[in-house]
Amino acid sequence: MTQGADQVPSREGEEQRAAPRERTLYALGRLIVAGQQHVCTVRNLGPGGAGIELDTPPALGTAVTIETRGLIARAATVRWVREPMVGLTFDEPLGDETLRAVAATPRSPRFGYDGPVELVSGARLTEHRAIDLGLGGVRIAGAPPPDAGSAIEVVIDAELVVRGKLAWTGEGAFAIEFAAPLSVRQLAGAIARLEATLDR
Repeated sequence: MTQGADQVPSREGEEQRAAPRERTLYALGRLIVAGQQHVCTVRNLGPGGAGIELDTPPALGTAVTIETRGLIARAATVRWVREPMVGLTFDEPLGDETLRAVAATPRSPRFGYDGPVELVSGARLTEHRAIDLGLGGVRIAGAPPPDAGSAIEVVIDAELVVRGKLAWTGEGAFAIEFAAPLSVRQLAGAIARLEATLDR
């Protein structure tokens, strides 16, 4: 049985929930800690908090902001840590309407990604600047390459190259939809590598 944020792991390993867990999600989450974004998996969610999983858990008592599908920028505090699981308590409990929105929203949050990307279409390589990145695609500033067709290779960084296709073009931006979604680990790695370059 997974642990929710509304439960406290006892010394005997038994669950002690203050309130029932509402939803088991396994959804992509965006965690903001001290201004830095981290990729996490929201394992479960209830009115009082959430159970999340991430590679580098924040310390007990840390103030964070959590976002997942249907839940936008909710302030919370780290209540317990048992790596890689973390229990969060919301500063203000979720209402029924928000819980229904989480259940009904399929789209995962996107992550701000102000970094360079390269697009390879045919034999042509062009340099661009990404705006945001998600499991299913990337939004890029400017106009797409003139020969952007159904097969584009997106070089996010030296460790992540993804195949995709032009999904839409708007005023001042366009989007590439990936042929296969990124894994949570791939997305987390790309975000962490970008954050590391910004910290230098």
